Amino acid sequence: MAQTTPNHTQTVSGWAALDSSGKIVPYTFKRRENGVNDVTIEILYCGICHTDLHFAKNSWGITMFPVVPG
Repeated sequence: MAQTTPNHTQTVSGWAALDSSGKIVPYTFKRRENGVNDVTIEILYCGICHTDLHFAKNSWGITMFPVVPG
């Protein structure tokens, strides 16, 4: 389990659906910094699958927006 220090965050970028329209837009948000038991990886490419599209459009009625699929 990751260990974190409270209130230490970093700003990151992604693509998010802000509502159930399914439109994906650039999105900047804060997340916790990596802890001593976390692994940092560099992501060069990313894909999106059909399930991600269902989440972006809230097809199942369980999506919490904004959502960063993928």
